[in-house]
Amino acid sequence: MNDFDYEVTKEGTTLNVVLGRKLTVQNAPALTDELSKYRGQDIGKVEFDATGLMFLTSAGLRVVLFAYQILGRSPEIVIVNCAKEIYKVFDHVGLTSSIKFEESQEKRAQYRINKLSELDHVEIEQHVSERKKSLEDFSANNDVVCYNLRMGQQEE
Repeated sequence: MNDFDYEVTKEGTTLNVVLGRKLTVQNAPALTDELSKYRGQDIGKVEFDATGLMFLTSAGLRVVLFAYQILGRSPEIVIVNCAKEIYKVFDHVGLTSSIKFEESQEKRAQYRINKLSELDHVEIEQHVSERKKSLEDFSANNDVVCYNLRMGQQEE
């Protein structure tokens, strides 16, 4: 899975969405299209695995809103392993009251296996450092995302 990828699977009435590193205008419309394929299929829960997510734009927030509004009987929306910097954006725009946030050590372990198992110690340190810097940069700039969402603008 590269930076902009995602993976959607269905188990019973649950849609599992594993997000890549970024959910932006580049991949959010495709994810919305993918989710819309499940319209009318009695989806009770949409679980977004955000373990690897480091960057979210207003287009990404709209995907979450879309899932809640369009997939039938207003499914439960769960975001797993959301970084605190990204959680702040959900909170800032008022979505934390309608979304459940959970932690999963199992999903964190699976992310580490999938993402880090082929890397050596130096590469792992680089990855961790890059992730920390990316989240810090995102946090420093997330007011723009929130402002655009409130104003109904598309991000560039």
